[in-house]
Amino acid sequence: MTENFINLEKKINYSFKNKIYLSTALTHSSKSKNNNERLEYLGDAVINLAISDYLIKNFTDLDEGSLSILRSNLVSRATLSKVASQLGLESYLKIGKSLLNQENKKISIYGNAFEAIIGGIYLDKDFSQAASVVINLLAQEIESLAKNKSKDKKTLLQEELQQRKVDLPVYKLNDENEESFNVICEVQELDLLSEGQGKNKKEAEQNAAANLLKKLINNNG
Repeated sequence: MTENFINLEKKINYSFKNKIYLSTALTHSSKSKNNNERLEYLGDAVINLAISDYLIKNFTDLDEGSLSILRSNLVSRATLSKVASQLGLESYLKIGKSLLNQENKKISIYGNAFEAIIGGIYLDKDFSQAASVVINLLAQEIESLAKNKSKDKKTLLQEELQQRKVDLPVYKLNDENEESFNVICEVQELDLLSEGQGKNKKEAEQNAAANLLKKLINNNG
């Protein structure tokens, strides 16, 4: 196990002073009562703050809605599980035999273990070190999303809904006059709608999509 620890620590570019944190982070509840659930809880909070801090400092041109969408994508279970898989966490994890052949559950377990490792680093050192590991390991995902940060709000809304496996929004012209247009954006499946105004229909649709994005984020907690 010591050799395994060394290999994993090289991958995450951090060496634990207290190896118990790493051992616990890699232990699922199906294997032992001394498992990674508490570290996972802590790591989730650390990752969210680390990503929020990075985005607010490096994407100064984005509004709150766009920042929230970026963060949501970066801290999603899909993204964290992908990074965990790239680290090969499955070869280090200690899980019960009953879960060994349940691939759908194992994918989630990988992401949880990644969060637990970050929680362990926070306890072993401090937030600054934990945040540094998070940003380094998510660098490729951040770069990929950064290339698309200039996407318009209608596109961002569409991608967010597709990720949630929800039907695409419907835009309806609600009112217009010589000075402005008013458009309603509705996602019937989620019972959500918003309004947007603009000097033309296109601008009104963009504003309506932006307002719905904010509602989605707020509803998501």
